[in-house]
Amino acid sequence: METLRRAPCFTFWEIRPAKDFKPPKNLYYEVTLQTMPDINMTNGDRKLLEFNDLIAVTYKKPIRIDDLRCSNEPYLLALVCGVNEDNPHLITIMASKPIDNMETRKKGKGVKKSLSSLFGVYLINMMTNIRIWTALHPNPEGGNTKLISRVLQINNDQVGGDICASCQETGESVVSRHLEGMVRSFKLNSSQEDAILRCLEAKDCYHRNNIKLIWGPPGTGKTKTTSVLLLNLLKMRCRTLTCAPTNIAVLEVASRVMSLVSESLRFGGYGLGDIVLFGNKERMKIDDREDLFDVFLDYRVNELYHCFQAETGWRANVNHMISLLTDAKKVYDKSFIKKKEECHENKRPSFKQFVEKRFTKLRIDLQFQFSTLCRHLPTNALSFKVAEKMNQTVDLLRYMKVSDVVLYGKFRHGRLNKYVEDTRKQDCLKMLTSISGSILLPDFIGKFGLKKFCLANAYLLFCTASSSAKLHMSSPVQLLVVDEAAQLKECESAIPLQLPGLQHAVLIGDEKQLPAMVQSKIASEADLGRSLFERLVFLGQKKQLLNIQYRMHPSISIFPNREFYGMKILDAPSVRVRSYEKMFLPEKMYGPYSFINIAHGREKFGEGHSLKNVVEVSVVSQIVSKLYSVSKKARRTISVGVISPYKAQVFAIQEKIGHKYNSSEQFTVSVRSVDGFQGGEEDIIIISTVRSNGKGAIGFLSNQQRTNVALTRARYCLWILGNEATLTNDKSVWRQLVDDAKARDCFHDAEDDESLAQCIERSTTALDDLDKLQNKKLISFESSIWKVWLSDEFSKSLETITDSDFNKKLMSYLEKLSKGEFQNKDSETESDNLFRVQEIDDGLSLIWAIDIIKKENHHVQVIKIWHVIQSSDVSCAEKCLEKHYKRYTKVKIERCRYICSQG
Repeated sequence: METLRRAPCFTFWEIRPAKDFKPPKNLYYEVTLQTMPDINMTNGDRKLLEFNDLIAVTYKKPIRIDDLRCSNEPYLLALVCGVNEDNPHLITIMASKPIDNMETRKKGKGVKKSLSSLFGVYLINMMTNIRIWTALHPNPEGGNTKLISRVLQINNDQVGGDICASCQETGESVVSRHLEGMVRSFKLNSSQEDAILRCLEAKDCYHRNNIKLIWGPPGTGKTKTTSVLLLNLLKMRCRTLTCAPTNIAVLEVASRVMSLVSESLRFGGYGLGDIVLFGNKERMKIDDREDLFDVFLDYRVNELYHCFQAETGWRANVNHMISLLTDAKKVYDKSFIKKKEECHENKRPSFKQFVEKRFTKLRIDLQFQFSTLCRHLPTNALSFKVAEKMNQTVDLLRYMKVSDVVLYGKFRHGRLNKYVEDTRKQDCLKMLTSISGSILLPDFIGKFGLKKFCLANAYLLFCTASSSAKLHMSSPVQLLVVDEAAQLKECESAIPLQLPGLQHAVLIGDEKQLPAMVQSKIASEADLGRSLFERLVFLGQKKQLLNIQYRMHPSISIFPNREFYGMKILDAPSVRVRSYEKMFLPEKMYGPYSFINIAHGREKFGEGHSLKNVVEVSVVSQIVSKLYSVSKKARRTISVGVISPYKAQVFAIQEKIGHKYNSSEQFTVSVRSVDGFQGGEEDIIIISTVRSNGKGAIGFLSNQQRTNVALTRARYCLWILGNEATLTNDKSVWRQLVDDAKARDCFHDAEDDESLAQCIERSTTALDDLDKLQNKKLISFESSIWKVWLSDEFSKSLETITDSDFNKKLMSYLEKLSKGEFQNKDSETESDNLFRVQEIDDGLSLIWAIDIIKKENHHVQVIKIWHVIQSSDVSCAEKCLEKHYKRYTKVKIERCRYICSQG
């Protein structure tokens, strides 16, 4: 709600009561939308409303939440409960109050609003919340609450504890040697193998419902373990649903499984039909994931739809080909019986031409359709033998010629022998006849039917926890696997846990890392963000720990291992070898692990309520610049990640770095928040802690889960920027981190690096200059004849530059402007634009204009300083300013263009 000003807004073009409109409760309206053309779209750049969107219906687009809370403008809430598939601008909404009441209230004020000024402002999509609510209020008769009931038991030691006693007595818990051999063939470590085998054991237990926990700290191969587990479940033909809290996490695990499966595929993808990924195509951005096209449900349905058409589908084409190969002359004659008149007008093709055209088309169609069926049909609908026959038939058809179809005999040694059967054609006929009778599916299946069929017959299904609600009407699921389970809200996990037939669940995650995102402080304090994984751990349930990490240099892993994991994690041999230690910069402070003290940093509020530290911004930019020089000079591939817990700092660093390194293939820079880096890793990680104050206040920086994520993203080097005095003044994990760095001789002052010392000096000097200009709208210089007016945008843009040398050049130019030196050139000529552009230094340009401001009771002509921006962004800024000046009257524009001699 705090980002309301950026929310998509839609104009109601037409509105009328729907057929189901029955006051006072069923307030349904049919609405025709017209999208506002110049709105700043967010939330996935959505251009249309979707099913279950919650909107505010109002006569005025709100800029902030108080516009809805305190405004006299009437508004009401409405839920989008229907979207026309053919025309998505036509929607059905259910309003909280009659919309007529809004019009009445307006008229009561003496103001009449036309319908064209009625807006729908997107607030949130309620789909997940509605599914959670439904899951928390299950049908006591028809729902599957076995697993949830076990979780809710006071004594839940048996929910996911050791091996089932009944299975142990009967020997059912013993994993077969063949299965154990399959798991060991992936060259996993013993903790990964043990975790997988314990889950496979639990899968076959019919005496009780189990929930197994796999604990995967950073870098321990959690995703690899998950993908190998799923691959073995696929081979065992265990119907398994794999969920995750976000689309990104779902795509990642699906992609890893696909890479393993693709190594053993035959016949151009036979077996992929047993794997289905489904969800919202736009939100998943599936068009960017070509590796997942073959298993994505919507793509699969579109491909299969062409194969199950009554007239042109695979079975129809098989029958056509059988007829052509059996008696081509009969097919030829039959094709023109009903078209004699047409053939009289248009020349009838010869028998050979007809056969050649018909055979070629059928061959192409069958090659495509057989390939599609092999790739997309589940294996229980298309057996391996039938797929093999399809593949052989395609090969036979590929080498057949028209003469094989038309001729029934051939010459040998110059004499005509008796007719000899063409074995290739006969083999093809046998294959086609066998295939036609082997697939027991209707000739025609619509898209909805194909969706149900694919979901009901797949063995591995991938989706978000919320989307799993679509499976409640499908075939039973035996096992649930939840990846990133510690990030899935407990209430949301109730959706997949109640699927029909579900007996067991495997939760894979790490409660020591970030929990689910909950924006409401009230909801967070009520533990809405707690996961089922975290709760079961709190209750003492046993976890299968993955205890070897393969990501971090030992100098990086030692502190989080000791602080968060009780030294339970071992470093893999691959990260302990000498070659894993890499020096990217020569100075000692740029070793594998360093705390770099920024003693003179200054924290201040940036965008919204978030903090930033512009001195740290400059230091980060300087270090990145040095790394880029090394990469370019040595042609060395380097990936750098910059992490900060504060969004304002992330934005400031992104703005400072700009697009300088986008064109480099060997050097990449990723700047993200801690939340945005969960699951990510880079060669070098630079952490900007931001906090720098005399109070020792560090706010939510003290959150241990957030700190753990930030400290465990680097492979070779981790450099932490922070203010020692501030971080050690608070009794948090950061005090231990600084003390640990000192004890290990990894603590360094930034001033020890001469280039950083100069950078910090320039930044602090620039900040002092900025403080002098702060809260000043009008400034004047000695001997100036013009007043210089500073815009808010100008002040903000200076904060991101913080370079004293640049500030000196800028102030020098402003002084020249105030003395009227710009009037020397073309002072008598009218300019098309009221604003001017002057490049100051290093690709940075100043935008200014002659303008008029009101001072007390009279107007004054001033030099208005608009912006300091990258020269490459000038054209965009010009367009925005042109819109601004279009609002000026002609008189005001003429007064601006007429330059006075003394401002």
